[in-house]
Parts: sequence; C-alpha cells; structure tokens
Amino acid sequence: MTEFYKWYLHELSLERYPLSTTPKVHSAISTRLRSWFKSKEGREWDADYFIDAQDWDPKWETHIQTSKAIINGNQADVRVILGPQVKSPNSMSPHTLRIKLVKEQGGWKIDHINGY
Repeated sequence: MTEFYKWYLHELSLERYPLSTTPKVHSAISTRLRSWFKSKEGREWDADYFIDAQDWDPKWETHIQTSKAIINGNQADVRVILGPQVKSPNSMSPHTLRIKLVKEQGGWKIDHINGY
C-alpha cells in the first residue's frame, strides 16, 4: 500500500492525475472498483477517490504510514495516514484513510476507500 501511495502522490505533485485506467492504478484495484469507476456515480465523483479529497498536502508524499492489515478471509482492512502526525495551522495533515482490500487473482486489490 505504501508503494502505491508514494507513486500516486508523486504523480499528483507533478500534476499528472492518474486515471482509474492508468496501468498502475488498474492493476491495484478490484474488479468491483473498476466497474464502479465506469458507472454514472463513479464518472461524476468530484473528489480524488484514492485520497478521498479534492486537494492534498504536498507533505503527504513524504509522510505515509500504514497499519498492519487486519485480514478476514479474502478481505482486509488497512489504515493509511498521510502527512506528518502533528497538526499545524493551515495543514491538511494528518489525513487518515480506511482502505478495504479484497484478494483477487492471488493478490490484494483496493476495493473501497473510506466506505465508497
């Protein structure tokens, strides 16, 4: 999860906005989530799905923490905390994401972020 978010946030910092069809994103998400992105709701989503926000803090790219996965069969929950742990004025950090993973084709795939 950390590697995906390092890559993803770096792309955002370079103002390259990865689409759900970007090969790296496509390979990291579940079949269900790929279908959701193609749905009317997914196409009209007005925030960045993977950070669950419209804006981001540049410090997120260098401050990524993940919890140990809680695995229950073919599903797992992981918390990802973006940004420094100390809240400062005018900062969007820390920003916590709850990520649900599913096991598909022998690997763990992102299926839901913060319940979406």
